Amino acid sequence: MENVEFRLPQGTLQLQQEKAAAGAPLIVVAGGRRPDPQWLHTVGQLGTVIAADRGADHCKKAGVVPRFLYGDRDSAAPGAWEEFLRKGAKAKTYPVNKDDTDLSLVFQDLEPGPPVVATGIWGGRADHLFGNLYTLLAYAQRGGTVILADEQELLCYLRPGTRATFMAAKRPRAVSLLPLSPECTVSIHGVRWPLDEAPLTQANPYAVSNKQTEPSVEAESHAGIAGLYFTWKE
Repeated sequence: MENVEFRLPQGTLQLQQEKAAAGAPLIVVAGGRRPDPQWLHTVGQLGTVIAADRGADHCKKAGVVPRFLYGDRDSAAPGAWEEFLRKGAKAKTYPVNKDDTDLSLVFQDLEPGPPVVATGIWGGRADHLFGNLYTLLAYAQRGGTVILADEQELLCYLRPGTRATFMAAKRPRAVSLLPLSPECTVSIHGVRWPLDEAPLTQANPYAVSNKQTEPSVEAESHAGIAGLYFTWKE
């Protein structure tokens, strides 16, 4: 088993898995809820930044220059792409009438390798969030290591045999385990209601709104795919 580590402003997430992602992380900025500019500025220093359409606006607000731009440019503010192109960014543009979302275009180009922090994922319409969650789940099922994060919410995918440890700098308001396959077997410790190799199903997703009670939370999927979720939302 090998480790990959994400150092975020709200804490450090370590994933222990059969094959660790290698290299500095990629920071993929999508066009959902805007991350706090200071949070994004800090996380943007961790590795290469890729912006999907309106994600370029989030980068501009945070003073972060993406290396790559993807999308049809139907939602980015006028001038944002041009500014980053002048600063050396490379762009892949697509027609508005296409079958793929801007975020999925990014991940179609990414082979599983470096770990990925995907932000600008949360908030907005439920259908957009659903599409984002399952676009990134498909990447995880291909063997990629990806977390969904901003200053308010964090989710990591636990494939079978993956163990996560989160050491909070700021304790979350709630911790949940979400079944992302029809049936899972999961464990979680460091919380008010621990579980040991317990069944968790989409028909009864009961492992929500738990509370962190120890300095760190540890969770593992023994079978199936689960999502380990933290929220700092008021």
